[in-house]
Amino acid sequence: MRKLFTIAGLAAVMLLLVGIGSAAGSADSGTDAQAIGTLDLPKPAWLTDELEAQIVAAGPKGLEIARPDATVNPDCLGTAPPYVGTDGVSTTAVSAGTCMVSPAGCTMNFIFTDGTSYYIGTAGHCAGNGKTVIAQVGTRVDPTDTVLVTLAAIGTTVKSWNNGIGKDFALVKINPGFKVIPGVTGALGPTGVFCGDPVGQPVMHYGHGYIFFVEQGYPKFGEVIPDLTLVFKFTTPDGYNWVGYGLPGDSGSEVMNDAGLAVGDLTHGIGIAGVPVPGLNFGTDMNEIFALIGSSYQLVTVDGRRASCANPLGL
Repeated sequence: MRKLFTIAGLAAVMLLLVGIGSAAGSADSGTDAQAIGTLDLPKPAWLTDELEAQIVAAGPKGLEIARPDATVNPDCLGTAPPYVGTDGVSTTAVSAGTCMVSPAGCTMNFIFTDGTSYYIGTAGHCAGNGKTVIAQVGTRVDPTDTVLVTLAAIGTTVKSWNNGIGKDFALVKINPGFKVIPGVTGALGPTGVFCGDPVGQPVMHYGHGYIFFVEQGYPKFGEVIPDLTLVFKFTTPDGYNWVGYGLPGDSGSEVMNDAGLAVGDLTHGIGIAGVPVPGLNFGTDMNEIFALIGSSYQLVTVDGRRASCANPLGL
């Protein structure tokens, strides 16, 4: 079934590329930029400056609010699991793949460590250097079946690159007051990292984009195809593309293969007249991510191992 979806998706992509190519024959060099866009959402309208200040002031405790109606006010709020560990239990935690609402509506990806602190990744265009990041750290349902989410200022962006396909990543240092969950909710990963060329591999991401009647936090599958660098501009050879679909709000999503290995992040998609069209996604692969952040960082797997390109399984 997945293969049929991939073939159908590839056919749709090729039809779209024919249209883009035809337009390129009579347009200027801006055609490529018009066809590709990042998959972030603006900060939600309900997140006022006053509410944001209250969230920041709440510290690691965070601030609980009734979940806004995503069908009216699209956002990436989804599921945030509680922390359970040998050191206790916490109803709030920073989890791999969580939703980010400020400075933009995006998805966080993997947990990293330098041996002293914990960090979480996202797309560079979602969080510039020095920005305070507000994300979801808890979810509960009250007796009236109202979904309540806890938002918190989880940390500050310490590294960020917003340089197009293949060089779009940010690293947020998590404040030490938070518990950290390295596993992606709903997925059996990450189990390690894949730093080679992922072409031909089936992949999935759990982005929190909400549009096209697809709810956030559900797996979206695809397959990596040879780089379309003759059609779209890649900043580095470590960009990659896959047939599948990404939604506004999915920017920064973790991308894993069917073994649960981290392949990279999701940053861009294609669109017509500024409207995202499911069919082809772009991102920065793990080789480039580690090249950007440096060899002192390692990805934390779902079971706590520390993986890198030099030690992909963290064994």
